[in-house]
Amino acid sequence: MAIIWVIVDKYIPLTKEVLWETYYNLTQSTTLIGRAFIDVWLRWDAVHYMNIARFGYQGVGVADTVFFPLYPYLVGGIFRLTNINVTLIGILVSSIATFFALVFLYELVMELFKDKDLAKYSTICLAFYPTGFFLHAPYTDALFLALSIGSILFMVKKRPIIAGLFGCAAGLTRAQGILLLIPMIVMLIQNFFTTKKNLNWKEFVGIILTILGFAGYSYWRMQSGLDNFFTSYQTLSKAGFRFPLTNLFLGFKILINNQSLMLASELFSVLFFLVMLIWMATNQKFKNQIAILAYSFSTWLLITSKTTYFASPLQSANRYVLHIFFVFVGMGELIKKLSPEKKKIFFFICLILSLLLLSLYPFWVFIG
Repeated sequence: MAIIWVIVDKYIPLTKEVLWETYYNLTQSTTLIGRAFIDVWLRWDAVHYMNIARFGYQGVGVADTVFFPLYPYLVGGIFRLTNINVTLIGILVSSIATFFALVFLYELVMELFKDKDLAKYSTICLAFYPTGFFLHAPYTDALFLALSIGSILFMVKKRPIIAGLFGCAAGLTRAQGILLLIPMIVMLIQNFFTTKKNLNWKEFVGIILTILGFAGYSYWRMQSGLDNFFTSYQTLSKAGFRFPLTNLFLGFKILINNQSLMLASELFSVLFFLVMLIWMATNQKFKNQIAILAYSFSTWLLITSKTTYFASPLQSANRYVLHIFFVFVGMGELIKKLSPEKKKIFFFICLILSLLLLSLYPFWVFIG
């Protein structure tokens, strides 16, 4: 992206509209290097998150209150301590969170399957997925992924309070953090039928903590005189939710009448992840992981039910599927059985696709 921007920088007209779309209330970098390596990441939601990080909710429009606080306030807190460029901090926080997400995924696979090859290829598949570069962008995805995998890892380790703390933080990062209640409750039910022991106080605290993230954000909205999250999301973001198969049907209908490479890729993403989840749910190795599969299917349903009324019915699906991390474990199982030559071809294709998508991102093409 930096190379592309060095080439095109002088041709981009610096109109008020372009500057507003790119920076909002932020200041443009004064050097070409700064614009090529830092500002180039400021696209779409990244602009809003970095403005909240820099100015807080009080310094942005009411529509930006639908963005959850943990990531931008973490970035903003580091900015105030260091006075380093806020977008650069956002990129670094996301990259560090990505590192922890990969470590947690590796540890989770080892905890569940005791299979080093599977753990290795699962983390590689996540890292090399063509839209995986979003995990380094100043978005919430990397932090949410690290927190959600961490929460489930500690559920598996039977550390409910730590799992709940991770779940609480996830709920302060993205709305779907509340879905972490699903694997927690499923695991507790499984544990009850296995051990015949009732819920203990630590498990109860874990459940409460998992709820507190989203509940705390909702309480803040109420105290601030704002509408509840779902009402604001519909009115301010022009988005809503409908039955998942409706979005798939509309996507195919639009694609037939008006061919779109982006819509085709979004449809492929959600269908590919659905096929993988169904395969994993019927595969001897994975089908007993009911709690994580339930979380994965619920995340898929959420992704495919969200709709933005002025855009593709599956807008952002290419990025959101990264949250269904258990699919990368299934991919790792398939990849580890390939010959070395086929593995190289697979990852080469992933790299090429990633580079193609990266080349579109600086030009405000909505690839995720």
